[in-house]
Amino acid sequence: MTEHPSIRRAYAAAAARDPGETGFLQALETLYGALAPCLEEQPQYAAAGLLERLGEPERAAAFPVLWTDGQGVPRQARGFFVQYSTALGPCRGGLMFRSGLDMAAAKALALEAALESSLAGLPLGGGFFGADISPVGWEAGDSLRFCRSFMQALYPFLPRSFHPADWTGLVPRRELDFLTGQYERLAALIPCPPDRTAPAERGPMTRHQAAGHGLCSFAELALRRMGLPGLEGQTVLISGRDGPAAWAGERAVRMGAQVVALGDGTGCLYAPGGLPLATLRRMAAQPGLPLLLWAIRAPGVEYRPGPGLWDIPADTVFLCDGRTRLDVEGARRIVSHRPAGVFEAVPRACTALAARTLAAGAALYSPAIASGAGGALMAFRQQNAHLTQWEAARLLRAAMEDIYQAAWDESVRAGRSGDLDTGARIAAFRRIADAILAKGL
Repeated sequence: MTEHPSIRRAYAAAAARDPGETGFLQALETLYGALAPCLEEQPQYAAAGLLERLGEPERAAAFPVLWTDGQGVPRQARGFFVQYSTALGPCRGGLMFRSGLDMAAAKALALEAALESSLAGLPLGGGFFGADISPVGWEAGDSLRFCRSFMQALYPFLPRSFHPADWTGLVPRRELDFLTGQYERLAALIPCPPDRTAPAERGPMTRHQAAGHGLCSFAELALRRMGLPGLEGQTVLISGRDGPAAWAGERAVRMGAQVVALGDGTGCLYAPGGLPLATLRRMAAQPGLPLLLWAIRAPGVEYRPGPGLWDIPADTVFLCDGRTRLDVEGARRIVSHRPAGVFEAVPRACTALAARTLAAGAALYSPAIASGAGGALMAFRQQNAHLTQWEAARLLRAAMEDIYQAAWDESVRAGRSGDLDTGARIAAFRRIADAILAKGL
């Protein structure tokens, strides 16, 4: 932690208020640690108490979710709602159903969503919605009963400007449809017209496709700034098995790279000569299928069970797996191979200590609020625009160029040229801080 007195005071206040929320305190420490150069240049931010404002969400609630499963057994889970930085606009963010989810993780993800929206220039605040249980593998009837109960409990906390189409689609389509139906029932709304469908289905580019393609565009810009020929000729390692991971692999191959491995903590696909483009395209179009199945279908591709992904050397690493977080030991193994760059695509793809290890040991490290912003950005931009595939791709690349340039400019301004993690967080903080001061909030 920096020695800047305002930062140490703000962090101490947050730690004293919520001493057990380790995940949130780590996210706050990462943000605060990047802001010292900004506060030295513009002390009015600290004087206005803006650090303390970010140390506490605008609204946070935990609530019980009660339902009865198909066997007649009463069930209970805990739901979460967190809202951040509505000075930028209505709250919007991720929805997650995951075992072990707690308030600390919910607040950290909402803060990341606020920073991502700010850096991308979107008129949106940050938000998070979720529950500490996963309906993956459930029967449709059980999932329907759970989703109805979750929305019933969440509904009183939602802002009036909210609609389920504003979720960034981190749950399967089936559950998103159940939640949308219950929301419309509660709000007595007419079913949303075609341009208000869920982000994953809206426009010519899905959210996951935009996240993967935007990640490659960002990496290309960053690597070229280092004097390298972008992704062309690079070997790429990807954590994740579908969604943004598969789309990032597909785009990287089309840009001239070789994706030598793709997988998560349970196993990976390995191909020294690179995974076939056709396989990556099918993985993107058919998410959820076992990795072993893809190895059987693709000649020259080997399936390696177990958590051995980080033992495979590569020039560039994409972190696209938010379910199996990279720990510090994995980060050390990545750094030992001396990659040119490590780029996050989803929030909290690695722990705070792992992120510091990557930033210190890799030639380049970019957080998800910068390199992973493509999905949320395109979900918003396509909402009320009828874009062709070509127009969407051009818009995405231009937006990622703007995000990269903002992070680079702030890193130079802070005296840490090329430190994209610091630059991205300062740029995001500055826009939030200016909005709060301008509105007198």
